[in-house]
Amino acid sequence: MDVSLVATGIIIGIGVNAPVGPTNVMCIHRAIRNGPTSAMAAGAGAFTADVLFAGLAAFGVTAIATFVQGHLPVIKVVGGAALVAFGVKLLCAPTSLSKAPKNDTALSLLRAAVTSFALTVTNPAVLLGFFAIFGGLAGIGENPGDFGAAALLTLGVAIGSAAWWTGLSMGASRLREKLAERWLGRINTLSGGGLAVFGFAVLLSVALGF
Repeated sequence: MDVSLVATGIIIGIGVNAPVGPTNVMCIHRAIRNGPTSAMAAGAGAFTADVLFAGLAAFGVTAIATFVQGHLPVIKVVGGAALVAFGVKLLCAPTSLSKAPKNDTALSLLRAAVTSFALTVTNPAVLLGFFAIFGGLAGIGENPGDFGAAALLTLGVAIGSAAWWTGLSMGASRLREKLAERWLGRINTLSGGGLAVFGFAVLLSVALGF
């Protein structure tokens, strides 16, 4: 086993998730309101999308990237609408921790995973980013038929992504007991408003032909 490929994949898995984005906001928000299990359910959706994208990129399924580039406006509209809807939902969320359900149901956990997966897969920058990163790696870009190397890189991405979402869920959940309740409303406003504005910006870019 080429450990360096796994290590590279781990770095990629953490790196693509580290920038603040809608799924990070969703994960943090659920951690504060409902605890680590709820947050990790959201992270599981993003993790699934990460591994899917990494596998497609590593194994050289360039037809997917071509499809994304050819249907970019449609994907942007879907992604932008999803961001607006999620932002509005956060804006309307209860501002009292006492009103938050103490335990998530299996259905709510599944809904969180599906939502985060949808937010990730409708972000073309993530998929195209994976193809750009993997295409520039020696041994993958130059030898697209090297399935062993592709599998090791994908494994590394899975480990890195899992580590990121687990760490974020556990870390944000620690704020649950320390955060003053008055801050929850502000978090809802900032995160929900920011995501809604970003979603509108994406939709506007499509309308203007950018």
